[in-house]
Amino acid sequence: MARYDLILAGGTALDPKNGLDARADVGITDGKITSVEPELNPTSADDVIDVEGMWVMPGQIDTHAHVAGLSRNWDPALGYGMLARAGTTTVLDMGGTGPTLIDGIKRRGAGLNVAGQFALIPGLTIPTGKLSYRTMGSIVDNALRQGCLGVKILGGYHPFTPEDSADIIAACNERRAYVAFHLGTTDTGSQIDGVREIPKLVGRGRLHVCHVNSYCRGVVDDANDECDEALEILDSMSGQLNSEAYHAIQNGTSGRCDEDGQVMADVPRNCLALRGYEMSIEGMRQAITDGYGSVVAQKGGQVYYARGEEALKMFDDAKSNVGMSFPVNLSASAFRLTTAKNDADEFIVDAISTDGGSHPRNVAIQSAMALVGFNALTPLEMAEKLSWNAAKMLGLRNKGHFSEGADADVTVLDPERNQPEMSLVAGKLIMYKGQPVGSGGTLLVTREGRRTAAASGLPYQVTELSQSKLYEDFSG
Repeated sequence: MARYDLILAGGTALDPKNGLDARADVGITDGKITSVEPELNPTSADDVIDVEGMWVMPGQIDTHAHVAGLSRNWDPALGYGMLARAGTTTVLDMGGTGPTLIDGIKRRGAGLNVAGQFALIPGLTIPTGKLSYRTMGSIVDNALRQGCLGVKILGGYHPFTPEDSADIIAACNERRAYVAFHLGTTDTGSQIDGVREIPKLVGRGRLHVCHVNSYCRGVVDDANDECDEALEILDSMSGQLNSEAYHAIQNGTSGRCDEDGQVMADVPRNCLALRGYEMSIEGMRQAITDGYGSVVAQKGGQVYYARGEEALKMFDDAKSNVGMSFPVNLSASAFRLTTAKNDADEFIVDAISTDGGSHPRNVAIQSAMALVGFNALTPLEMAEKLSWNAAKMLGLRNKGHFSEGADADVTVLDPERNQPEMSLVAGKLIMYKGQPVGSGGTLLVTREGRRTAAASGLPYQVTELSQSKLYEDFSG
């Protein structure tokens, strides 16, 4: 009887937890890592895949993507295949609901491990008006029962008052529910002022700060100064915050305007202001005409950014209610935030995300490999940012490393092409030579979500957020 189901043979294994950066064979049995040795006997395996010349790292974990949203003009579930193609093995969706998450996995799943955050959208997913602390707690409880890890505050689109934002964070902390925040309240906005607000809102609590680079675009101050200030604030709250940055130049936002023709959300208003456009429907139309704004579109099974006349027609036909994108993210800010370390030689921003999924900007692996090429990261640091740190953020202690008995989630990278070559979840291929080959997916839920997960018919794993970086030392 074979000792291994599969051996990945001849690659360079990158395991930041165990400090391994060396040529090694990786043996997998029953979906678990069994052995990582300089050489394993190929006759002891049912199957051997030659990965000579490749980098073999624990599966890439995307801590901020969009696959379960409530979009009208494209299917967010297409993001599962897009992420699989990009080398991702585990994803945290940042803006859907439990039902939309499960529905998308069943329809278009690509074999990934999937966790979700419940989007707090007044009038759509939660009641409008002033919410009591008790009601907020009930909303968080419901999110957990739906199969989400917690909630997402969308401050750039549906901002709450500072007091209500703080109460939402506290209600999540009380339940050890994961809480993520696209920064901005009714007093600030989705820029550096939102970062300045974090200490007051969080107090001694815990919070995931979404896409830090989005607040360092030079909207308020010089972008370099905004990076310095953001890093100082994050570092001063070390141990209390999870954070990530993404590297795509294109952002994702909304084009929606109100009945008076004014752009509704803070994020697109910032985008228009950066180039001097009016914050109105006519300003938005002009930005699209000039090629600055694009509209998220779907053709068959592909999502892309429509431009020019095509985009303008979509915008007008939908009466502005479309997903949009602007090239506003600064590479210098993203790379600075990604590589910055504190005095303890620890990364200040935990992970590299995509903020992609169903947005065509899933470049975390390619950009991280480029940083290795520029000697801004070592290969082990790249794997730390793409996998091990992300696993710790979510309490997925059996992922992100190649210790014996760890989940056999693996991403194989081609360092010559700076591209993901293949990826596996629980020892099964979900992507090969850039093409998704998996289906379905595994739900990652808390204990409160077990009943929903079981009823869905999907395989699932229970994660203990008390073991996550967010809550492991939390006694509040």
